[in-house]
Amino acid sequence: MNKPKIRFWTKRVLKVFCYLSLAIGIYFTIVIFYPLPPTSLSEALSMGIAQVSGFLVFLYLLTTLLLLKLTSKTKPKKIKREEDQIPGKLLVKSNSVYKAIFIVGISLALVNTLPLLSTPIAIENAESEFEDVYGENWREQIPSHIESFFLPSQFNLAYYYLGIPQADCNVDLDITYYEDDEVTLAFDVYYPKETERSLPGKNSTIIKIHGGGWTQGDKGIPNMLWVNKYLAAQGYIVFDIQYGLYDTGSEPYLPTSEETVSKDVDLHDMIYHIGFFTKQLENELADRYQANLDSVFIMGGSAGGHLTSMVGLGYNDPYFAGNYSNNLKIRGIVPYYAANDAERIASGDRDDLIPGNPKSNSLAYEKFTPSNLADGEDPAALFFHGEQDHTVDISEARAIESALEDEDVDCLFLSFPTAAHANDFIASNNYQQVFLYYLERFLYMEQ
Repeated sequence: MNKPKIRFWTKRVLKVFCYLSLAIGIYFTIVIFYPLPPTSLSEALSMGIAQVSGFLVFLYLLTTLLLLKLTSKTKPKKIKREEDQIPGKLLVKSNSVYKAIFIVGISLALVNTLPLLSTPIAIENAESEFEDVYGENWREQIPSHIESFFLPSQFNLAYYYLGIPQADCNVDLDITYYEDDEVTLAFDVYYPKETERSLPGKNSTIIKIHGGGWTQGDKGIPNMLWVNKYLAAQGYIVFDIQYGLYDTGSEPYLPTSEETVSKDVDLHDMIYHIGFFTKQLENELADRYQANLDSVFIMGGSAGGHLTSMVGLGYNDPYFAGNYSNNLKIRGIVPYYAANDAERIASGDRDDLIPGNPKSNSLAYEKFTPSNLADGEDPAALFFHGEQDHTVDISEARAIESALEDEDVDCLFLSFPTAAHANDFIASNNYQQVFLYYLERFLYMEQ
């Protein structure tokens, strides 16, 4: 094949690739802002695309520039009448394809900047929430030497593209804390290397509960491992725990330990497992890791957010009497993109999560809906939820917030206009940065 033919086919292949990239980009962009029919693919894409849109902007721009380079800006105009001819000149007309490529490419790039451009809206909302709870001068309550450990700003563009610098910490992995005929459960613990300096965390305890629809998921990497390390380096003792998972018979798409899954596990068992861990914490682990049980926080997202709310709000509820250690002082809960509605949770392929049904077992359905557990003794809560979450609608977290506020419990609700479910999964994106900035300050304020 001679060189002209090679160049011809190379251009053809590049053009096809560029057209395909722009077509996929259109689909991706629709997924960010408009709920397509629920499929595993569209849900997964909606979770991830907005988190990397700042990178996709450059991809769309480069693709557009390359395609424009391969496309002629003008093309010859057919001469139908003799009077149309201009002596000495070749009549041309603008290539409409060229124009379309330019418009589509630039539009994709501009629209994909919106998740980044929405960051100030989320920050303004968060500032208002913190001022309402802690006062207009709330930052003055945090000493300057403590602030030096925290993110200096709510959003840093360099961190978005290059990542957030992290300090080191100690890590102990895969420590078994519960075992029976059905499941074997373990935890990882992250704790500070430094003991000499006065760190913000003051050895406060964080219990981290992973998500995964009550049927899958795991501690470690699937549960934002780097956040565990980040908080441990600030002086917190972070316990990232497993709990029993309900076996639907389907293959999990998230990393999941087979030892945690059983057909006999339901929501009662999950709460029992977490409660069992709190007793282990009191009896053994607090001394081993110098964990402060007078300052305990519960954190989790999605299903983990639901269980976080269950533990934090149900800790003193008679329905769960005897389930938890009596010597933990829960100072705050952090449910992010949390579920609430027990009837929705225990439906479809999870219909055995709560034995019986809402009519035959109404008390269980009531008690496994966290908004029904709110009372004036509950700890402060920091919620984080995306307004484009089509997996767990933001109204579910709002229901928990509303129930707590009715009881005069301090609540802070951080929302992001363009964020979907699991919006903090990609480290250092703009959602995660805003969340982390206010999370570390919430934890310090509520110790």
